[in-house]
Amino acid sequence: MSGIIYGDQNIFLPSHGNYGRYVLDNILKFKDKVALINGASDEITTFGELAQKAVNLTSYLKEQGVKQNDVVAVCSENRTEYMVTVIAVFSSGATLACINNAYSDDEMAHSLDIAKPKYIILSPEAQEKYSKIVKSVKSIEKIIVFENKSKDADTINFDDIIKKNVDVNTYKHVDLKGGTALILYSSGTTGLAKGAKITHTNLITSAQQPLPSTRDLITIFVSPWSSTMGLICSLHEIVVGRTIAYLPRFNERQYLYAIQKYKIAILTIVPPVVVILCKSTIAKEYDISSVEIIYSGGAPLNMSVITELKSKYPHIKHVLQGYGMTEATGALTAESEDEYKEGSVGKIVTGNIMKIVDVETRKILGPGQTGEVCVKGAVQFDGYIGKDSKDEFDEDGFYKTGDIAYYDEDGYFYIVDRIKELIKYKAWQVPPSELEDLLLQHAAVKDAAVSARPDVLAGELPTAFIVKQPNANVTERDIVEFIDKKVSPWKKLRGGVIFVKEIPKTSSGKIIRRKLREMLPKLPASKL
Repeated sequence: MSGIIYGDQNIFLPSHGNYGRYVLDNILKFKDKVALINGASDEITTFGELAQKAVNLTSYLKEQGVKQNDVVAVCSENRTEYMVTVIAVFSSGATLACINNAYSDDEMAHSLDIAKPKYIILSPEAQEKYSKIVKSVKSIEKIIVFENKSKDADTINFDDIIKKNVDVNTYKHVDLKGGTALILYSSGTTGLAKGAKITHTNLITSAQQPLPSTRDLITIFVSPWSSTMGLICSLHEIVVGRTIAYLPRFNERQYLYAIQKYKIAILTIVPPVVVILCKSTIAKEYDISSVEIIYSGGAPLNMSVITELKSKYPHIKHVLQGYGMTEATGALTAESEDEYKEGSVGKIVTGNIMKIVDVETRKILGPGQTGEVCVKGAVQFDGYIGKDSKDEFDEDGFYKTGDIAYYDEDGYFYIVDRIKELIKYKAWQVPPSELEDLLLQHAAVKDAAVSARPDVLAGELPTAFIVKQPNANVTERDIVEFIDKKVSPWKKLRGGVIFVKEIPKTSSGKIIRRKLREMLPKLPASKL
């Protein structure tokens, strides 16, 4: 096996081209079956109810004049109304922008500036947090709030606009000829988030990729639906009629209780949650023997963690992994209970075409040879909104992922490292350059660099190397608190601050991050 690797290219694309309609056509086959369970409140929604509410919202949006290429943003914790909104916006032909409800004010403003939404739909929590920013965005015409109990005259109650029941069987959906369905935010090393444009074809193709199991098992999600893993994987499960339990955010005790109560069989989680289960001192208080499969993605999972997990929980039959990214609408490779090799991230999946190339020569490599992963195909995104993306692709149209990997003779892929300098904290992407720019704004900082401190639980911790201004009196705590006020929780300097005499750089001024990593064991940060 050598050269270019092809996933299944036999893809069903409906003539209407509308992913929202594709979802509805599928879930209406399971009308009375439970679709969503809110593990925090025990609220249950059937597939029929989900479809009805989605069509009601689609009807409202169209009555208001929302059309293809208009952007509707949603910012909320995981909740049933979020998924109703997702399906409805797709069905209307408009573009959905999913904005993380943990963003700092600056990140929120930047994300809205990229997307320029006409409407924004918020949870009460997000509405309270971002009200001033949202109202300052000129493109926004309507603000809709879930469970709206505020007295703000500028907001619309979500529950009021979905009361009108529209016939789901005869409702005329919008037929599409291409176009952006979704804007997902993907951080890069050059600054704030980039808005990746995901098409209806991308999403329909992704929905036909294999699942960890074809059996009718209940799964649970805690990854936010503003993230690629959370949203794309959840939609995939919904399309095939699988019952999903979810939590608004991760809480160990609540998570274990939900597994016990709903007899969850599949955990779809990021590696830090796997580690929490390994180290849990309270898991023994709950009966989680229903769990058979763990499907992990977002970052590579160490083999020692897999071994420890299966030893502690002998009822877990499979610990499966996948490898993906926003720019590929989710998965590039994946394992299933019928096809896996422990330690790998699986084989190439439907809609992908991949190659491994030498980082320097760009020559295509064969099995066992380590190089950069490049991908194209029906799931490849349509570039970044408002940004020239030509440098992201090679001359043959392959997206250059920046990840280093190899595949074996059987076609299983193994992630080795990455060229890109993103720090992965609990599967969140942290661009070092963004933190460096902020650090340099501090009056006492002469020069700064940020690198990753390895951590068993979180994967990597953002760690700052600081050169002080002459005679400056600044402490580690001062720097940490300065950054805390400016960034999202996952971007905080949890690896600490290390004061150095100089930042290692090349002759052209680029930071030599390899040397920073070499300095870490010699210069431990103080405890925070």
